[in-house]
Amino acid sequence: HKIVSATSEGFLTVNSHKLYYCTWGTGTEVLVILPGSVGAGEMDFVQLVKNIPEGILLVTFHIRGCGKSKPPIRVYPLNFHQQDADDCANLMEQLGFKQYSVLGWCAGGIASIILAADHPQKVKNLILLSSRTFITEEDINRYENLPDVSKFNPLILRDLLIVHGDIETVQSIWSSFLKAFSEIFNRGGDLCKSKLAMIQCPTAILQGQNDFLVPPSHGQYIHENIRGSHLYMINGGRHSLQHQFSTKLHGLIKALLIDGKFIPWDDL
Repeated sequence: HKIVSATSEGFLTVNSHKLYYCTWGTGTEVLVILPGSVGAGEMDFVQLVKNIPEGILLVTFHIRGCGKSKPPIRVYPLNFHQQDADDCANLMEQLGFKQYSVLGWCAGGIASIILAADHPQKVKNLILLSSRTFITEEDINRYENLPDVSKFNPLILRDLLIVHGDIETVQSIWSSFLKAFSEIFNRGGDLCKSKLAMIQCPTAILQGQNDFLVPPSHGQYIHENIRGSHLYMINGGRHSLQHQFSTKLHGLIKALLIDGKFIPWDDL
């Protein structure tokens, strides 16, 4: 299944695992996407892939064990966010990109925070959507009410089936994620709080006020702990902000990466 034709695609061995990647567009400002916990960049950000802002070269990849980056099927060790950040850094190095911006959604936002903190000389800009740095009891309760993937929103399930192939694989991956998520909470719930103070690049934080899975307090906390960050607290915003406000997100990306500016949400 293809959304649009990639500019290039292939496989690279990254930290002993074969990862599938694509590039889109021909711009000089490079933006890599870290997708959600069970997704793929070109699916999670399909509107962006279809309409890349002028001047941007987009990089997507299937995280270890997902989509075309398997076998083996994705499992979630307790350090999987660090693992994904390390994989992304290695992939970008092999592709020859010495500096780049990072866009992360949900669990990909956590990995993006780690990546930006660990590689400040490489990450030029950071854009976070619906992200958290710790797990609360409220968070656990929300996720544990979603154990069965067959009851997901049909459009979300359709995309996951395109990425993973069959519902059994989707269920296996989701169940492994929930198990790791719960165990991290049981061990104190910290995902990457200590990394926030280490981030040096311009950072845009997009948080929906009506996000069911990531309540607004998470976005506020990230903003308060990344020096100089810009918080977009979005009225009516839900979890998948990239679908709900794709045009505004495109404008924000272009303004930040090309013009070096944070544009007010209402002006995007």
